Amino acid sequence: MSKKLASIALSGALLVSGASFGLDCDPKFYVGGEAQYNKLKGGKYFQDTVTGKSLLRKKTSPGAGLFLGTRVTENFGAEMGFSALKKSHNVDKNNKDLSTDVKMNNPYVDAIGYLPVSNDVELLASVGVGRLSTKVENKDKNVVQALSNEAKQLTKSKAGVRFGLGAQYKLTENLGARFMVRHQKGNKTIKSVNSAGLGLFYQF
Repeated sequence: MSKKLASIALSGALLVSGASFGLDCDPKFYVGGEAQYNKLKGGKYFQDTVTGKSLLRKKTSPGAGLFLGTRVTENFGAEMGFSALKKSHNVDKNNKDLSTDVKMNNPYVDAIGYLPVSNDVELLASVGVGRLSTKVENKDKNVVQALSNEAKQLTKSKAGVRFGLGAQYKLTENLGARFMVRHQKGNKTIKSVNSAGLGLFYQF
């Protein structure tokens, strides 16, 4: 599934952005945010040996993202953003004073191709790089402690290729809504992330 999405996204981005060559650039900037639903695939170290619980708990979780981008031409643009994928608090089953807090974030940069299908609707394909990070904190009575060897193994950051497909609808001259599905390679804690995001953006 991920290979098919990657192939379609890459082909789509190249196809629709290819139409932009030879056109005059007229950059337009936009900002936005989106609500996300993420499906995480646990990697080698996703089990917390201190609390005896999976750091994922549930392999699906809600998230949120903010983004800033530029529409260079009618068919091509670039975007940078930040997504908060998951946050969890895991209490030691044998000692309630001990806990492990986990934060999973993903800053990214994407190239985006646009294919207008009507005056108000466009199809999107994106290819980019994200840095999926898993930050772990050991706490004793809510006071941060030195990381255990297990926690050090769980704290990982790694850049990975990401692909996306979606569509957007122009609500007004400056305001729009979009829906995107994405796949990204992860790290040893989180092997990969599949996500769906619904958001709003404002174009200046």
